[in-house]
Amino acid sequence: MRLRSSGAKLPRMTPAQCPALPLLRGLLVAAALVATSGAWAQWQWKDASGRNMFSDTPPPASIPDSAILKRPKGSAPASAPTALATEASTTSAATAQPSAPVAKPAPSGDNQLEQRKQQMEKADTDRRKAEEKAAEEKAAKARAVNCENGRKNKATIESGVRVTVSNAKGEAEYLDEAGRAAQLRQANEVIRENCR
Repeated sequence: MRLRSSGAKLPRMTPAQCPALPLLRGLLVAAALVATSGAWAQWQWKDASGRNMFSDTPPPASIPDSAILKRPKGSAPASAPTALATEASTTSAATAQPSAPVAKPAPSGDNQLEQRKQQMEKADTDRRKAEEKAAEEKAAKARAVNCENGRKNKATIESGVRVTVSNAKGEAEYLDEAGRAAQLRQANEVIRENCR
């Protein structure tokens, strides 16, 4: 075979002309498989029963670090990042000393919306408290009036004066002893409930 001058193409060889070509292809395939086999099972550990486990994902959290036999490159044991993070936070806390007061950033649209919402909730809470206070004051005044009326009724019944009440027809009739006792019980009940 002669080589031609520049720009000339070399003749293509067939497997019959080059017996090493199939062997070369086999070696290339084997090399590719070996190179990618690490990606298939990068983790190796012993499980609780002592069996070797292979996976491309990390072992479960229940597996201790001492049972992990092989890790992918670049992954550190679980305790190392924690120690590094603790050391970094200690270092940054020691070096971060405020030299001047930090200005608060201007509130954004979301912050303004949140502030309005909080103001509305506060106003609603204040309104409800005012209504409850007004209702309590009204109830206290009503109890005071009922207490006063109950004491007056009791004093009248106990004085021995003849007491009249209106019947169903609207006519006045005098209370007998049983009626006086019932009216006295009712007055005592009103006093007990309203006079505090």
